[in-house]
Amino acid sequence: MLKPEELVARAAANGVEVLALTDHDACPGSRGARQGRVGRHRFVDGVEISVTWEGTTVHIVGLKIDPENPVLLSGLESIREGRATRAERIGDALEAAGIHDSLAGAKTYAENPSLISRSHFARHL
Repeated sequence: MLKPEELVARAAANGVEVLALTDHDACPGSRGARQGRVGRHRFVDGVEISVTWEGTTVHIVGLKIDPENPVLLSGLESIREGRATRAERIGDALEAAGIHDSLAGAKTYAENPSLISRSHFARHL
């Protein structure tokens, strides 16, 4: 896994002139990506936000965001808290079904242990 500044340097070395970095339900990579800019390369701050609409989860990409905006950061924190609560419920349900320590197991597959998804549980299982 590349650090944001390494990703930007690689993109610039391969002729990419405009690049957006979109972290999932967070935007911590923007600072590093901006520091990694090279030459004519232009960086666009972004975020991928998970939302549920009419019972379906969709992922919305936001570009040209302000990664320091307190309202945005608060909303993203709320989303992450909801994901953490869901992960605990999944772990509890698996524990009740006789599959022990599944939350800890799912966390081993996550780059960011505060962003546990159903796919991390699936990999663990």
